[in-house]
Amino acid sequence: MNKFYTAQKLVTKYANKIRNHNTISIVQIGSSLRKEDFTQDSDLDFLIIYKQPVKDFLKHDSIRHFEVNIIRHNKNQFIKSLKEGNPVDLIALKYGKILYDNGFFETQRNVCYKPTQKTIDKWFRTAAFNLGDASINYSLPACLDCYYKSLHHAAREFSRAIIVKKYGEIVEGSKEIIDKLKNKYPKICRNFEFVINGRRDCKDFGSKLIKVKYIGNSGLGKYLLATEEIAIEAFKICKNLKLPRINDLILSLAKKYQIKCLHSFHLIPESMQILINISLERDKVAVFCYDIRRKTIKRL
Repeated sequence: MNKFYTAQKLVTKYANKIRNHNTISIVQIGSSLRKEDFTQDSDLDFLIIYKQPVKDFLKHDSIRHFEVNIIRHNKNQFIKSLKEGNPVDLIALKYGKILYDNGFFETQRNVCYKPTQKTIDKWFRTAAFNLGDASINYSLPACLDCYYKSLHHAAREFSRAIIVKKYGEIVEGSKEIIDKLKNKYPKICRNFEFVINGRRDCKDFGSKLIKVKYIGNSGLGKYLLATEEIAIEAFKICKNLKLPRINDLILSLAKKYQIKCLHSFHLIPESMQILINISLERDKVAVFCYDIRRKTIKRL
């Protein structure tokens, strides 16, 4: 049986299992809702709202071969999160599939909650984390699925931040993102489609250390560069800042240092910095910090 349809049966089974006297609403969210976004490594994601206050915001579980992620709130926590513009909860409210509800969740759908600056900031934070995670997997590709998943999530969240900034709208699913971007931002759209197609078509391979100074524009590298291009546009549109290409920063460092290979890079939107981890001569590991606002770089 197709894994997508297996997932739908398990979602219903799991929702019945976890429902108890303290449960107000159980909502299915994420890629398992849409066949076109579902992949072989998709998780089963839920939002659960309880009567009593909840301490553990996020819980993890598993069923069969699926990882399960559960976002947990009580009513007041959920409403507060919506007002603040938390993107996960806004997405859940607009697109989630109700599996159980005493009427509360459906009522909240009649309230006009809007995305805020916090929505953009949170998506930037998530996108930046995933881009950095992908850069690690590029240098030491231990998991190809993880590499493409991180790139997909980075490209998706940067794209959704752009849509919030330009249109004031929350969107979910690759199709909606593409439809929103294709006319005004065709370059972003092309890069986004390129990344998601790469994830869909990827094949497994053996782990192998890649020792390169620069991110290659072929093989695995071309997908990382495509995602980086989306990040550059997102910083320009949402932050009015010019984000440099990592290869250009390495090129400037190579004028002063004997660089052996790139290990990883990490965007930090909160401080507007880029951290670059590289190996120098004699296998010395060095970390450089680029200040996006000041356009300066220094060794830490």
